[in-house]
Amino acid sequence: MKIWLDDQLRDAGDVEIDADGWPIGDGVFETIRTEGGEVYELARHMRRAGTAAKRFEIKLPSEDLIREAISTLLISEPHELGRLRLLFSKGRFVAVHQSYSEITKPANLKIADGDEQISSILFKTFPYIHRTSLLEKAKSEGFDEIICINSAGDVTEGAVSNFLFHIDGEWVTTPLSAGVLPGVQRAIVIERCGVSVKSLTKSDLSKVASIIVISSLKIALPAIAIDNRDLTIDGQVLSFVAEIRAQTQSHSVG
Repeated sequence: MKIWLDDQLRDAGDVEIDADGWPIGDGVFETIRTEGGEVYELARHMRRAGTAAKRFEIKLPSEDLIREAISTLLISEPHELGRLRLLFSKGRFVAVHQSYSEITKPANLKIADGDEQISSILFKTFPYIHRTSLLEKAKSEGFDEIICINSAGDVTEGAVSNFLFHIDGEWVTTPLSAGVLPGVQRAIVIERCGVSVKSLTKSDLSKVASIIVISSLKIALPAIAIDNRDLTIDGQVLSFVAEIRAQTQSHSVG
């Protein structure tokens, strides 16, 4: 496998990365969906990366170099459906393009226990082990994602996803102030699909009729159950999932 390291294409063995494309060290990152050689919402991802890099005093490569890295990887490591990961640390830039398998099965969700909390740092940083370990724990219990609750009892987000909740006749997502990462897909559904921002408590989840799981890779996926309580997946939910997908845009990089 080829990766991009700093300013050129290299063999993956030239830098230590794991099977999921994570290098040794720490920094900020973006995970981006690719399809048919096009990249989804690159400008939004780069704006968020720029904000995070400033916070951690990381100097990003030039936009031209980043685009060159992406274009080169899309050719050298082509995938009809892919996961592009851009990782920035002090003095190092790594880009990895790997195959991604579409998730089509509705998600089975669990509500976090008291000891299952995620960091309130509102940036995409690696190592990412705390979030991935929460996800792995949920999966070991037969669930696909976890709904996290902050110390005040408010609903936040998933280990690697944001959520849309259908409650009292409207679609809402939780506010950044609850300790929610500013997800790219979250911003899209607020701006383009009319989703409202509203605080929810753990007890409010009992009144939620439907849930859609959103992320840059999944885009939008309905949930079938929460803590083994069935959720509604009807024509209205599926129509809204289709609308979200239609509003999420891919572009060529060249």
